Amino acid sequence: MSDFRAGVSAPFDPALFFAMARKVGHGRALGLEYRAHGDDWVELALPWRPELVSMPDSGIMATGAIVSLVDTCSGTSVWTALGGFRAAVTLDLRLDYLRPASRGETVIARCECYKITRNVAFVRGVAHGGDEKRPIAHSAATFVAVD
Repeated sequence: MSDFRAGVSAPFDPALFFAMARKVGHGRALGLEYRAHGDDWVELALPWRPELVSMPDSGIMATGAIVSLVDTCSGTSVWTALGGFRAAVTLDLRLDYLRPASRGETVIARCECYKITRNVAFVRGVAHGGDEKRPIAHSAATFVAVD
């Protein structure tokens, strides 16, 4: 395993990153939106769209789209905590779903990188529909640096 802090390119600005990432690939396909960040946390949004629905009659957003939102938000919180970009991969991601994301509901993820060791970064997060007291899911993730 690589040392997480070795090879970090500085600085990293999540707002600028998502201005670019929203125009290509996965970020474009999902329509991820940057909302805010702090020293070790990031907040992203995933607006509801019909193509993100798992079963058309229900209007419930597919869990895979929510996993992608939380994974992206978690990884970005690691770069924010490091203060720069470092190639990393998701080692583990756990989502505890508490309720479905309903028709028309924008899902907001807020993830915090609360610990970085030599080899692993630890992240916790929550996804909600605008009311943090009514979460959609809680998450726990770990990331490792790659060369």
